[in-house]
Amino acid sequence: GFHYTKPGLGLLEWMPAMELGRRVSIKTVGYHPTNPTERSMPSVLATTSLHDTSTGRFLALCEATFLTALRTGAASAVATEILSPPNASTLAMVGCGAQAVSQIHAVSRVRPIDTVLAYDADPDVARSLEARLTVSGLKIELVGAHELESLVAAADVLCTATSVDIGGNPVIPHVDTKPWLHINAVGADFAGKIELPKSLLEDALVCPDVLGQCLIEGESQQLSVDQLGPELADLVKNRSTLEAHRGSLTVFDSTGWALEDLIAAELFLDHAERLGVGMDVELQPLPKDPYDPYEAIKR
Repeated sequence: GFHYTKPGLGLLEWMPAMELGRRVSIKTVGYHPTNPTERSMPSVLATTSLHDTSTGRFLALCEATFLTALRTGAASAVATEILSPPNASTLAMVGCGAQAVSQIHAVSRVRPIDTVLAYDADPDVARSLEARLTVSGLKIELVGAHELESLVAAADVLCTATSVDIGGNPVIPHVDTKPWLHINAVGADFAGKIELPKSLLEDALVCPDVLGQCLIEGESQQLSVDQLGPELADLVKNRSTLEAHRGSLTVFDSTGWALEDLIAAELFLDHAERLGVGMDVELQPLPKDPYDPYEAIKR
């Protein structure tokens, strides 16, 4: 994709995935961190297209801003279910923007969360989180910057989803944590952008969603390959052996996997068809004569 700094910091990229012999999805996603404050728009905006691999035909177009948040939260829930203690009840959230909603909601579906501690550098964003989280039914306990150490120390599960600057300092301190703390690190999505201190990563089992991608733009860019644990797919396939790590510090390095977008778009399309939601239109008209590309303008 394209990474640029004018007129402001931004990213537009394409995330393709293929299920061989069936479908291709291509998500176009933009990240513009000043959108919420300068334009009253989400910082992440996305659309996903689905294509038939048998013919190449364009099948569907999905608004994917919601789907991106949903699948990102779902991936964290998968990692949390495998790596965190079954009785994990205290969730800490650092960064209270749009991603925080789906992170908290998803984790609460796989663990008996009864306490949510939350912090954001913008107090107004932090105060609005509980109203945006009515779907979960959870109450939010907000903490200030001076309480970040206590927030990290109290957590069974910690999610970080911030817009920290490239080259900025980690958003949480490395303090004594519960031995079994599991972290879902979501906000690192540029080279040089990190949320967790390197010393904490070196003490943890770090599981990237996609190894090559995480080494470039995730928390894993602070480590070498031999310091990393299994990717998300291997984490799921070998969960019975990796569940032994539930008693130790673990990190899921989530940079976003295109396969998640394919699965989310197909589920979304299935539900839309079942509920009669959306528009059924001819997105890609086909000529009667497959050898005549000018057929449409001759009418």
